[in-house]
Amino acid sequence: MTSTTPVDPFDPATYEIGKSVGYLLSRAKNMLSQGIDQEVSSLDITHAQASCLMMLAKGEATTVTDLGRGLNTDAGSVTRLLSRMEKRGLIVRTRRHDDRRVVDLSLTPEGEAIVERLPAVFCNVMRRHFEGFRPEEIDTLRAMLLRVIDNNRCASQGDDCSSDRNSG
Repeated sequence: MTSTTPVDPFDPATYEIGKSVGYLLSRAKNMLSQGIDQEVSSLDITHAQASCLMMLAKGEATTVTDLGRGLNTDAGSVTRLLSRMEKRGLIVRTRRHDDRRVVDLSLTPEGEAIVERLPAVFCNVMRRHFEGFRPEEIDTLRAMLLRVIDNNRCASQGDDCSSDRNSG
């Protein structure tokens, strides 16, 4: 009986950038982002602005810090993005009375009107990019990506999330 050593899919000796999972994820993300940018340009916004609007509308973010984490960008970039959105009348910034350092963000009626149109835009782009995929394949990909995200969360927080990983 011979035992086989598992192959390391991340062996530097066999690394090829064109086949790298990280590289391919990045390329796919960029293509999706470009598709969304093209679609939302008719609404006179960018993909980043659309993402901000959706995060605010869904309660996933209420402050600059929240948006920075969600968009994986620094507070300065988010602040510039929000300034353009505020000037356009899509959001309102309000300082908290109990802590003047914190600025809460909310949608204006114009921002809410755009948010109503965004799910259809996002879904149309996704439908184009995932043409030919079966629903089960998309569910599997989603679960795998959530596991990658969870692995990163665990590593960055120094947690042992091994029990959580079995559920993905």
